[in-house]
Amino acid sequence: MRLVDTWVGRVEQALLVALLAIVVLTAASHALLDRFAHIRIESKDQIVRAGTFAIAMLGAAFATHQGRHLSMDLISRRLSPRARLFLKVVLALFTIAIVVLVMRSAFHLIAREKPEEHLLSTHRLAYLIPIGGAQIIFHTVLHTIIDIDYLLRRKTPPERMRSAH
Repeated sequence: MRLVDTWVGRVEQALLVALLAIVVLTAASHALLDRFAHIRIESKDQIVRAGTFAIAMLGAAFATHQGRHLSMDLISRRLSPRARLFLKVVLALFTIAIVVLVMRSAFHLIAREKPEEHLLSTHRLAYLIPIGGAQIIFHTVLHTIIDIDYLLRRKTPPERMRSAH
């Protein structure tokens, strides 16, 4: 399972780098064209907006894969490693529930929005929410299965080094 998670994470990382390059190159090239050649291209704003939103959704999925999303460990650092693992599983289930609610609201937005003719319309951008949510759930489920396996075997997983402690 870790191998599948690793490969999916590598694909997400490659997509993130590509999307970031596209957004930066689009914004920079259009700024230079506007400044020096006085050429304005209308699709620039749509590309930057869509790219930024896609980076946000993929970035959240990649952070879930890496286990480096924002967490407050004021309570968990006082717990034993086994209790911390149990708390991690409970929080993963809570995370999945919240992501399902966000995905559900995205589907309502998609159903309510009228499709526009633009390639990067709001209607089409809304599809990034369920796609990113599915990736977050995928990584969370994989990590939770691994954690439950550790709990059932009564072992403690190797913990990552904690910074700022």
